[in-house]
Amino acid sequence: MFSFQTGYPMWPAGPHFVGLKIALAALAIALLLRMRRRVWARLRGLEWRRMALACGAAAGLFYAVWIFYLSGTMPAVTVAYNWSTAWLALDGFEAVAALLTAAFFFKGSPYAALSAAAFSTSLCIDALFDVATAAQGPPLTTAILEAALVELPFAGLSAVLAVKLLAAGRQPSRPSQPRG
Repeated sequence: MFSFQTGYPMWPAGPHFVGLKIALAALAIALLLRMRRRVWARLRGLEWRRMALACGAAAGLFYAVWIFYLSGTMPAVTVAYNWSTAWLALDGFEAVAALLTAAFFFKGSPYAALSAAAFSTSLCIDALFDVATAAQGPPLTTAILEAALVELPFAGLSAVLAVKLLAAGRQPSRPSQPRG
């Protein structure tokens, strides 16, 4: 079977999503056990930053395979229960993140960087799903304009604020004077 919508082979959708994740995890464990001497010797010598990089790369590889799999199994049209509640919750999260950023910033709290990053991320997610779920025609045009003129510019400003706040928090302090 071939899906003309995605260009990939079509697998029947169903509860095997969890089974596939378990199978991929089992395969990764089997590969680690097979190569355990070499892998464990390398992992012991790595500091946590390299370990985080390796985990990030492994997660990226997993999601590349997972997205390929989903592209052939996801239905083109589906019913989403509590659709309005989901969108209201996302917008509510954005409002709370913006208010927390302002409050933390006003108080001089280092948490302002975290809430600004969360606000920026949620705006990007909102823009993505607005455009991806919009119907053709005027709704899609409206979603694109809203993303380009409102959500993404605010996301960019919030991301810049988060980075500047993080950089300001990492400034080295003055070296203390030696005590005589």
